[in-house]
Amino acid sequence: MKAVIDEITEGKAVLLVGAEEQEYVIDASLLPKEAKERDWLQVKLTNDDVVSISLDQEETGKVKSRVEDKLAKLKAKGGSKFRK
Repeated sequence: MKAVIDEITEGKAVLLVGAEEQEYVIDASLLPKEAKERDWLQVKLTNDDVVSISLDQEETGKVKSRVEDKLAKLKAKGGSKFRK
């Protein structure tokens, strides 16, 4: 099942899991060493507990590319119509 790391603070990680983005708070030490906020993961749940976590580099790359494309399009438009 896919999940994204929403935030990491004070030794805890908040994961948003599945299409419903169900929130799970886990010990950050359970994350892969190279994982950071906004990275995508593959997680396995058993009895509503996260039992397996691996970094999904392919999904992380796809999402990052999609966001960068959207930002480039916004910049190409010349920014906001509302000026200060």
